[in-house]
Amino acid sequence: MLSRAELRSWLRVIEGMRSLLNALDQELRTNAGISHDDYEILSRLHRATNRTLRMSDLASDIGYSPSRLTHAVTRFERDGLVRRSRSTTDGRGVEVTLTEPGVVLIRDASVDHLDQVRHLVFETLGSDRAKALAAAMRDIRRAVVD
Repeated sequence: MLSRAELRSWLRVIEGMRSLLNALDQELRTNAGISHDDYEILSRLHRATNRTLRMSDLASDIGYSPSRLTHAVTRFERDGLVRRSRSTTDGRGVEVTLTEPGVVLIRDASVDHLDQVRHLVFETLGSDRAKALAAAMRDIRRAVVD
């Protein structure tokens, strides 16, 4: 059981994360026509070597089930943002690659999105508190994954 102070802190974490993610999602939907979840997938592909990731690795990295990622990638593929292919390393897995229209979408979306992140996170918290938050989230992720 949590103490009263722990419960208050926990509720602030939940409310803060929910409010932040909702604000970022709304900004992306309004300005780019994609959800925050879509942005995360597309931006990870954009940062990957050759803009390509193995589907199973991508699903694991973002905490999606394989079927949930497949649904998103099918939608992106239909919209011309990605293409799927057999793995170039072993031929068994499936890789997903960000196409040029996907690159344009994520680059355009990133301008307003990252400004919003800067405003809501870094300007609100300041450098030291933002670094502490990042370290805390890293530690929580490790605890969950282990």
